[in-house]
Amino acid sequence: MFANYFDPLSVEILDFKEQLNPNTIGSSVQCFKKNSFPSIDTAEIALIIVPEYRGGKNKIINNSYNEFRKAFYTLYKGNWDYRIVDFGNLKSGSTLNDTYFALNDVISSLLSQSIFPIVLGGTQDLIYPIYQAYESFTKGVNLLSVDSKFDLIDSNMSILNSRNFLGYIIKQDPNHLTNYINLGYQGYLCQNDESHLLDKMLFESCRLGDLRENIKESEPYIRNADIVSVDLSSIKQSDAPATTYPSPNGLEAHHVCAIARYSGMSDRVSSFSIFEFDPSKKVGCQTDSLMGQIVWHFIEGFSLRINDSPNAKNINTNYKKYYVPIKDSDLQFIFYKSKQTGRWWFSSSMEFNDETNYKAKIIGCSYEDYLNTISGDIPKRIYRILKTIT
Repeated sequence: MFANYFDPLSVEILDFKEQLNPNTIGSSVQCFKKNSFPSIDTAEIALIIVPEYRGGKNKIINNSYNEFRKAFYTLYKGNWDYRIVDFGNLKSGSTLNDTYFALNDVISSLLSQSIFPIVLGGTQDLIYPIYQAYESFTKGVNLLSVDSKFDLIDSNMSILNSRNFLGYIIKQDPNHLTNYINLGYQGYLCQNDESHLLDKMLFESCRLGDLRENIKESEPYIRNADIVSVDLSSIKQSDAPATTYPSPNGLEAHHVCAIARYSGMSDRVSSFSIFEFDPSKKVGCQTDSLMGQIVWHFIEGFSLRINDSPNAKNINTNYKKYYVPIKDSDLQFIFYKSKQTGRWWFSSSMEFNDETNYKAKIIGCSYEDYLNTISGDIPKRIYRILKTIT
């Protein structure tokens, strides 16, 4: 079905795979060999490598991702045994739009078959065809990007690239982007115009310092996302040197692994990607190893999914409700705490029925959000959410 889109794995990787311990991930991964594309009939997770860099500033010609595969394949499986398929490397199209078309087609097909795509690639403009793949399945898409920049405004807004992909998505008509969430932005790398526009559109963001202080605060944001993308340049250079825009400041390796785990645990997240890997800046195989561990942590989280999100059938039985009156008003906030996991959600509405869009009306939040609200110090994020769901 997809064989024409991909190049098979190299003999080097196939030989390497044959020598692995049977308890490692790579020993059971089904790969695209020369004349044999892996069946996806029973697949649960698909690994897709997209070595496409024409949408970025730095033109990278050759990147086989062999070292990443070696790093990832040698990791031992956790308490899970998913059927993972490795499609190989997506062929670069004659034009960049050809690559976009191919990636869109692959992601659309996988989503329609409930196969989870994990995409590793070149530049972040590749988020755009992934986002487009959702348009035929849902009217509203929540996109979360772990990124030191907003990638909203660029000197050339007429052509999609890695530095304006968000602005390009926003200006599309019809537009299916319900919410955009940025985790880890660094203020000195972002234009004021970008910040003002994001605020105006009621999009969410969490600066680097706040994440580093408490990485658990990222979990409620992630719980509300459909698409999660990690820009490797958001990680500090000492932990991930092989990135497009290396920086002395950024998230640390363990922070990003925690974010990946939260992404796997989220009932809503349905695709995960890592972009902006630049092999020309490699120091040993450090960044390859980190990418492998990020993917491992995602799969570990994926194994912990328990369908804990509120819906019409469980909202009155599986959740404790906490009502917080709004000062000088007849209205009140409603917080929900899962009896199963202890996770929190927020809403401003008490009117629910079988046709309610619970994803839109009940939003994941943190226990700290609840404590701040009852103390009268209503978090900015709650105000922002309130404007979008009322």
